[in-house]
Amino acid sequence: MPASPASETSAASPPRAQRARIVPLVDHHQHLVGPASVTKRPASLPAVALPAALDSLLRERGRLSGSADAGALYTDDAQVVDLTEETLPWVRGREAAAAAVDGMQPGRRFVANAVSVDGTVAHVAGEVLSVQSGRTNLAFSMGLRRDAGGRWRIATELLMRIPEWAFERVITADNLIDNLDEAGIERAVVLSVGYWHSDEATTRAENDWTAAQVGRYPDRLVGFCGVRPLLDFAVAEVRRCARELRMKGIKMHFRGSRVDVLNPEHLEKVRRVFQAANEEGLAIVVHSEARGEYARAHAEAFLNHLLPAAPDVPVQIAHLWGGNQYRAEPLAVYAAAIAAGDPRTRNLYFDLAESVPGALGSEDALREITETIRKIGLDRVLYGSDATTAGGARIAQRWAELRHRLGLTDAELQDIADNVAPYLR
Repeated sequence: MPASPASETSAASPPRAQRARIVPLVDHHQHLVGPASVTKRPASLPAVALPAALDSLLRERGRLSGSADAGALYTDDAQVVDLTEETLPWVRGREAAAAAVDGMQPGRRFVANAVSVDGTVAHVAGEVLSVQSGRTNLAFSMGLRRDAGGRWRIATELLMRIPEWAFERVITADNLIDNLDEAGIERAVVLSVGYWHSDEATTRAENDWTAAQVGRYPDRLVGFCGVRPLLDFAVAEVRRCARELRMKGIKMHFRGSRVDVLNPEHLEKVRRVFQAANEEGLAIVVHSEARGEYARAHAEAFLNHLLPAAPDVPVQIAHLWGGNQYRAEPLAVYAAAIAAGDPRTRNLYFDLAESVPGALGSEDALREITETIRKIGLDRVLYGSDATTAGGARIAQRWAELRHRLGLTDAELQDIADNVAPYLR
């Protein structure tokens, strides 16, 4: 049996302690990554040689990270933009720059990959390496200016985090089970990342590998195949996953597969995949966000053309509104259709994977998300974390984040935690 989740703090107030005991029965949005899908982080660009004065400036910038003494390296009107900082991402002026640098990790190494010098101005860009690990964790871009005394100073500095590369190694069923046990969650729905691939052989290999991994824990894991719906072999792969692999459903990712449901040709191909899944009795999980704009028209196309092609199986919209960054319009379309009793939404469900990160820290967005969950109806909302491939996040971390940030009551959270999708019953 899964281990009980660790208590958050021994000094937690009774209400918080009570809320911490609420644990989902199922994580309805998880992934494994098989050998066919492992990819290595791209190699860094080669370092470039800098003029001696610029090289000295970068060395001092790295040495003085974590020290207010670094303020001497900046111009009076310097602007520092640190996209790794959530609360105060940019500051202006030498004193503010010094304070910002003082709060940074000490002992970094700035390595230039590109440089240009034009008289009294220069531009340098590259990577920031951790002294401890030697790993690249930041990218930087600096605008430099030479003063009347001939000394170079930093006029603009932009720091950007380079995310951990989540797919440099295989992620197995054992890894997922450990993650579930830590969170105290009994079961998970494993969505094959076969949809990452555009060739039939690799898609099949990933789906086969996922099915085999899930088969090692039949009481705890349920598998869905993954496919790009615009490919010629998509319908055949859906049928193979149902008949040979005994999968419970399929996963599609519209944005990653470059699907535009406002394109009639695309819409017809996706509709055929929905129809095949319905005929095979496979549930559908879909990341319905489109590339570029994703708004009301996309949700209306989904309701008008895709749901009628799969009337008999559960259709689960991933990430609540269908994508990563919060989009109010599509979610409002679905909520309104449900409220109106639209029969096309009879088997429509929503998972909460990354719904809090998708709000990008906006309290207004979090309030809107909470209210729309209530409009949709708690019985249609399924917990999902997407944690295994979400940049190193743990399932327990995702669940704690959700229950603390959304304005749901304990009773509402408990209802969602107890929900089990129809394809698991």
